[in-house]
Amino acid sequence: MRLSVAHLTRPKPGEVENGDGVVVRTDSGVTLLAVVDSLGHGPAAALATASATQCLTRMPLTSSVEELVAALHVALKHGRGSAVMLALFDGSVLHAGGVGNVELRTLGTRVPVLPTPGILGQSFRTLRTVSTPLLPKDRLVLFSDGLSFRLDLEQVRDQPPDAACAVLLERFGRATDDATVLVADVEPS
Repeated sequence: MRLSVAHLTRPKPGEVENGDGVVVRTDSGVTLLAVVDSLGHGPAAALATASATQCLTRMPLTSSVEELVAALHVALKHGRGSAVMLALFDGSVLHAGGVGNVELRTLGTRVPVLPTPGILGQSFRTLRTVSTPLLPKDRLVLFSDGLSFRLDLEQVRDQPPDAACAVLLERFGRATDDATVLVADVEPS
């Protein structure tokens, strides 16, 4: 199976630089999905997010979720810190985990990931991860706290990923923060 992915991110209204970011990359049959939300907004948050996305771009996708989070924690040690939700999809199983106020929700197969309290680069508890087999037509949605946690995925069930991102950002985006949403649909190979 493969993923069809779209994402949208925008800075807090009135800001030029975005403290949220996304990494989507595939290597050796593994796809990484990541949403990063650095503390605050503006230039300092954008700098922390750039450090996080650079780290995730360099890491081999043969790494585990735990190894990716550990590398991010080190990369963010001297900045303001970030929240992150990571998912690795190997073509059949999703391995996921997160730290801080980021979410992963699904339509279809339930993925019971619960973000670990804390801030990468500062402190967090033992990372909670989950591994769940996925099925064709499952939908994954990763998003920062710039979208309301009351987000309703049923409103975009039948829309393609790019349109779903636009609707979710428009309807559930908060005017008080940077906002990011990523939608990934599982498709047969």
